[in-house]
Amino acid sequence: MSDITTDNEIRARLAADDATALDMIWTAYASDMLGYLVGMLCSRHDAEDALQEVFVTVARKRSTVAGARHLKSYLFRLARNVALNRIKKSRRRREREEKATEWLILDSGSEQGDERTRELERALAALPEKQRSVTVLKFYRNKTFREIAEMLDISENTAASRYRYAMAKLKDYMQEAS
Repeated sequence: MSDITTDNEIRARLAADDATALDMIWTAYASDMLGYLVGMLCSRHDAEDALQEVFVTVARKRSTVAGARHLKSYLFRLARNVALNRIKKSRRRREREEKATEWLILDSGSEQGDERTRELERALAALPEKQRSVTVLKFYRNKTFREIAEMLDISENTAASRYRYAMAKLKDYMQEAS
């Protein structure tokens, strides 16, 4: 099924109060939303809680979600808003960013205790949220700039620029750390 067909089916089921709509949303978007939230919150645990809050909101506001013109963008904006609200409420943001070890696990088989991995984790945590989000989606979730643009409701050029700026900052940080 195409994304548009899937989204139309989800919207129709939401409008009809069909509980399977939430399952369809979960299947279609939960993994990417979790990756996005992990990138924003620098914590898998906090991201899982935020994702649960997103789905509770979708369940409560089924008719509003059913009326969304671009379902994917709507869901990612909702996820972003939930994450930003959590960040604003938490005065421990700095502590979370400094301890950000759980949200980035390299698939390359690197040992977790590896100093370069810890340096990269610190560098990613130090990036501005918008650049970090794009970087996580691009590099660790293997999303194209087009997909990232849709998810974050930004242009492809903006997604590419944020990624380029992030890579330059990461390169500088890692060179200084060496």
